[in-house]
Amino acid sequence: MRILILEDNVTLAMGLKKTLCSEGYAVDVFHDGEEGASVLEYQEYDLLLLDLGLPSIDGIEILKRIRKNQKKIPVIIISARDKLDQKVLGLESGADDYLCKPFERAEVIARVHAILRRVAQNGQSLITIGDFLYNTTTRTLSKNDIRIELSNRELSVFEYLITHANQVVSKDSISEHITSFGDDLNSTAVETYVSRIRKKTGDSMKLNTVHGLGYILLT
Repeated sequence: MRILILEDNVTLAMGLKKTLCSEGYAVDVFHDGEEGASVLEYQEYDLLLLDLGLPSIDGIEILKRIRKNQKKIPVIIISARDKLDQKVLGLESGADDYLCKPFERAEVIARVHAILRRVAQNGQSLITIGDFLYNTTTRTLSKNDIRIELSNRELSVFEYLITHANQVVSKDSISEHITSFGDDLNSTAVETYVSRIRKKTGDSMKLNTVHGLGYILLT
C-alpha cells in the first residue's frame, strides 16, 4: 500500500512517515500544496494524509480538485483546525476522516487501517483465500489458525495482490505501488518476494504466473 503525506510541518511529516513505514507501508512526503497537487495528477496512491494549512495551495482546495476530477483516493485530513465548522467543511468537501492535531501514533495507525480496510474490502476485516484467512485489521495471514510470518515487503506485495484478486497485475505495477520515491525495486526483486510468499504458503495458495504479463491471485 502506498500513502501520500502532504504536511508542511517537516518534523510531524517525517514522524508520520516513520510510523507508517514501520507498519509496512510505502510513504511519500511533500510539504508544499502545489507539489502535492502535481504528484497526485500522475501517481496513484491508496491513501492521502492531508494537512489543511499548506503553502501554495490550501488543503481544502486540493481536496476539492481531487473530488472534481473524480479521484476515489481516500483522504484523512490532519489539521490543527479543530472547530466544528472546519471539520464539517473538510468532510463535506470529500474527506473520509478528520484527525485533529495533536494525535497519538496509535490513533493514526488505527484510522489508516480502518480506511484502507473499508476501501479495499468493503469493510470486511477477514478475507478468505482458499484455505487461508487474512485479517485486514492486524494485517496477518494464517492457515488453520497457524500464522504465516511475512516480512513487511512480502506483506505489501501480498496486500496488493489480494486487493486485485482475480486480476492479472504486472511486476511493474506491483513495484510502483509498494515503493516510495527514491526506492529501487526492480522486477527481479518482485519475483523474489512472490517466490518467498509461495514458499511460505505452499501449493494451496493459488498465486499463478501469467507469462509475459505478471501474476494473478485466485480466490
